[in-house]
Amino acid sequence: MTWATDPVRDLLVTTVENTTLTGSPGFIEWDRIEDLGRQAWRRFSVLATGGNLQRLADAPAIGATGISYLDRTYLVEIYYERGRYQRSIGKDSDVMTDDAERLMGALLRMDYNYTTTGLLSLKPAPWRITQLPTAAYSVEIELAARVRREL
Repeated sequence: MTWATDPVRDLLVTTVENTTLTGSPGFIEWDRIEDLGRQAWRRFSVLATGGNLQRLADAPAIGATGISYLDRTYLVEIYYERGRYQRSIGKDSDVMTDDAERLMGALLRMDYNYTTTGLLSLKPAPWRITQLPTAAYSVEIELAARVRREL
């Protein structure tokens, strides 16, 4: 799935894919149609929600197009389909924590090129590890963003 209209999401996907991790394999985007392979167990997705306008003054009508400043939320979620250490929850927890810390570091060092992304600000919230109904685990990182868009 590609969202060509959201360069901030594209930047987040590229950053997550290129994050240096301990061990292998790296992150594989969830919506890619490809076999995970025997050793692949980290998948991720980046979801964009929101688009809230705080006030109408943030959406000035300039010519035929106009510009708006939107408040969005991006959710980076890493799914651990099966653990590396299948009988040791503690070791898997250490790997997930390490992944989250490395990913946060990569997101903070991202190239925020305003002219190509329209990204004005990005504020990460605390990441969390949650257990899914399938007994697998996921790491969630929520990012509050303010973006400039031409309408």
